[in-house]
Amino acid sequence: MTYNKANKLHIVAVTAVIRNREGRYLLLKRHPREITFPNQWCFPGGKVDGNDSVEYTLRKEVKEEAGLNLLPGKILLRDTVFTRPDGQTALVFTYLCQADDNSVVKLDTNDFTDYKWVILKDLKTLEHVGVEEEINQAEKLLALGVNLEKLFTPSGPREK
Repeated sequence: MTYNKANKLHIVAVTAVIRNREGRYLLLKRHPREITFPNQWCFPGGKVDGNDSVEYTLRKEVKEEAGLNLLPGKILLRDTVFTRPDGQTALVFTYLCQADDNSVVKLDTNDFTDYKWVILKDLKTLEHVGVEEEINQAEKLLALGVNLEKLFTPSGPREK
């Protein structure tokens, strides 16, 4: 069978689940002009470009969108796939990450209109992209005493 590349193209994106010292998780409110999930709350993240690694993309996107620096280490919490309104398929990998100092968020107001530090019960009052499962997974891992830095594995030669 002939390989049809046009039918196989998709967007690969990564998002970061970041928990602060008070046990709350960072969510950003997407701008109303966004193609996917306008005005909805989500984790920081974005598309993987070219040969960029997952680790690099997570650090870059969290810095750009929230002004936070991620520490080395990540744990995959969930992978999902959806079709955007423009017909493009997106694969999203969500990671539990840790910021070095997550007390001061500097929001990228070009793509987002607000941010909140939330706990699970807060999600009942927010229109969000569906973040409960990731927060539940993060809570389970953190309750076990998982240390993200000890689990750090460099991404390899494509790391920037």
